[in-house]
Amino acid sequence: MHWVFEKSDLASKMKFVEDLDPKKKGHYFLTVTEKMPIHQLVFNLKWIADRMSVIKSAGRAL
Repeated sequence: MHWVFEKSDLASKMKFVEDLDPKKKGHYFLTVTEKMPIHQLVFNLKWIADRMSVIKSAGRAL
């Protein structure tokens, strides 16, 4: 299963960072880049979740 963003922009003060473990190539962590109040973090996570979709099996589409 893979998560895909419908839009390329992220919520402010957040970014994806690639996992450095060579066994997990293509795996990313969502990170917070600056301090923010918890209510802003919750808002940003909901905002991101609203813009994501799931690909369960891309094999059929390819």
